[in-house]
Amino acid sequence: MQVYRRKRRVRLFIRRTIVCVVLAGILYIVGLGAAASIRKINSLLQQSGQTGPSETEGVSIPVSGPVSSKKPESGGKASSGMPSAESSRAAGSGQQSSAAGESAPAGYFRDAVLIGDSRTEGLRNYDGLDGATYYAAKGLMVNTAFTKPAIVVGGKKLTVVQALQKKRFGKVYIMFGINELGWSSSAAFISNYGKLIDAIKQSQPKAEIFVQSILPVSEKKSSSDKIYNNQKIASCNKQIQEMAKNKGVHYLAVDTAVSDPNGNLPADASTDGVHLNKEYCKKWCGYLIASAGERNWKET
Repeated sequence: MQVYRRKRRVRLFIRRTIVCVVLAGILYIVGLGAAASIRKINSLLQQSGQTGPSETEGVSIPVSGPVSSKKPESGGKASSGMPSAESSRAAGSGQQSSAAGESAPAGYFRDAVLIGDSRTEGLRNYDGLDGATYYAAKGLMVNTAFTKPAIVVGGKKLTVVQALQKKRFGKVYIMFGINELGWSSSAAFISNYGKLIDAIKQSQPKAEIFVQSILPVSEKKSSSDKIYNNQKIASCNKQIQEMAKNKGVHYLAVDTAVSDPNGNLPADASTDGVHLNKEYCKKWCGYLIASAGERNWKET
């Protein structure tokens, strides 16, 4: 009886050993397969990170014609064109590239100043322009750029015009117009805008000057407001473009970078229908980077 029990224990031990060996083999094979799968997935992810779509994919930024055919006045050359959709998508993903595949100079925006109202102030919060300076404040307009001490330089509050006299820049980007939509005369707005450009040319004689179009508002905002609507914005942008041509400075149609097919600011681009969120500020920056890349390619 004891011999029988001993043999039974031996058989049971052998069976358990065989089962353990088989299970260990299966686990080993599964482990090898999992490791190979992980390596393959990592490789695919790396390739996707190099060639995948950028944040500005799908935003169409059409190429427009030259702003001016005459020799520009002091303060920069007239614009020769806008960035293509391809270059803008590349720029939005952090690549400072033109449509021809050439890169904008490193540190291009370090000698640039962006002047504007609360929209430009918001852009500063999500800045992607490699060290640009911002002279922007809530409620600022083309006339109060001369009179409102809103820019802190050296611990003192100065007007935009005064601040520009304290430092030299290579590029000046300007965006005004949303607050001025409530003015009784668009001609007064354009006249004051021209005076501001003249003042900038005096304080920054070697700088390139870029006048940006007014960004649109949302369809909901536009349809419910008699003042702040996209019909008025489109009309003002035409006048701004003509003014830029007459002044011999660049005109940038940045509105095309953040507009839907109907010319409205998309509903998901803003919480109030006016000021851009982080994603759409990146699209704005992407447009500026792409336009810099294209100019650099054309000039070289």
